Amino acid sequence: MLTEHGLSRVVMPDGREFTFRPTFRRIAELGRPREVVQIFRGLFGQQALLNARYVLAVMCDQDDVSPLIGWLDLEQGWQPGAMPVQEQVCLAAHLMRHGMVGMTRGESRGGKAAEEFQAAEYVAAARVHLGMSAQEAEALSMTEFQALFEMKFPDAKKKRDVPTREEYRAAMAAIRTG
Repeated sequence: MLTEHGLSRVVMPDGREFTFRPTFRRIAELGRPREVVQIFRGLFGQQALLNARYVLAVMCDQDDVSPLIGWLDLEQGWQPGAMPVQEQVCLAAHLMRHGMVGMTRGESRGGKAAEEFQAAEYVAAARVHLGMSAQEAEALSMTEFQALFEMKFPDAKKKRDVPTREEYRAAMAAIRTG
């Protein structure tokens, strides 16, 4: 199991195992592109536990994750699972980070928050640039996609000593006025 690509396994005291895979396919199963981002953001708000349980249910290899996360009994109300609430939220956030953002080589990535996550675009990129089948590409996490992409194109992250279009225009305007 490649935990550095986001895969996680939880073993209950009775020996039952639950495996979670933050693949592009499963990220897409969470909802529409905007909904996926809202679910990720929701892991850090008032609906964190609800979002976490949904993420864990979708990302789990096993069909029934209720012994771990809990279930709703119509007569007795919510029945807690074996995993503590805080751990559910932490695991769901971990899975979403690896599935959507990626976490290669401890980089911190700045930038603007996304409004939607288009898993299909990353699947297509893996197929075109990495020569993968659709099934192989859908099984990638973002972390794994980034690692493979960096291996195939090691120079892609090198900074170019060329100004951006905006920097060029600003410099030219300064020369004209100065």
